[in-house]
Amino acid sequence: MERAERPRTRERLLDGTVDYILKRGLGNLTLRPLAAALKTSPRMLLYFFGSKEQLINEAVTQCRMRQQQEFARKLSTRGSRRQQLALAWEVWSSKETEKSSWFLFEVYALAMRDRKRFPGLLERLVKDWLPFFEHAVAAARVEPERVSPLATFILATIRGLQLDLLATGERGRIDHAFREMVRLLSLPRPQARDVGDEEPR
Repeated sequence: MERAERPRTRERLLDGTVDYILKRGLGNLTLRPLAAALKTSPRMLLYFFGSKEQLINEAVTQCRMRQQQEFARKLSTRGSRRQQLALAWEVWSSKETEKSSWFLFEVYALAMRDRKRFPGLLERLVKDWLPFFEHAVAAARVEPERVSPLATFILATIRGLQLDLLATGERGRIDHAFREMVRLLSLPRPQARDVGDEEPR
């Protein structure tokens, strides 16, 4: 194989693997049918990625990058921080994101059972998203010591609502719960009325 072709071939196989998993799920993934769908061989997949676990790890990274690009595109529009949170939820709860969410939650569960199988994955699935919410909270002039806890709360709540939506499909109830979270974040703390207590609008 020509050296110049290797990166392009690897990228094509990785993109194809992501699409394959999004369509069929991760639970029964084996290299032989995957390779057949990609018009290659299990040997070539192992040549490029080393192991099935490494291929899945890179597929997760690729899937996450796709989500983040869509996230950045949506949030590039100007708006209040309240509107940006609403846009974040719109992206994460959309039908377009549903398949990638299933994939990420599948890997989440596997990694929690065996962290060594996908090293660093659980941390990345959290820490890759925290900066956006930390920026939104800090921009609301919240005290520095509250930025990380509030960002963690928002991320964890959205992830929980996302899982609830996948499990039940009860969009009305879950959308209402998201709006309630935003409303609660907009309330000033008791006995603290200064501008630093005002949450994103």
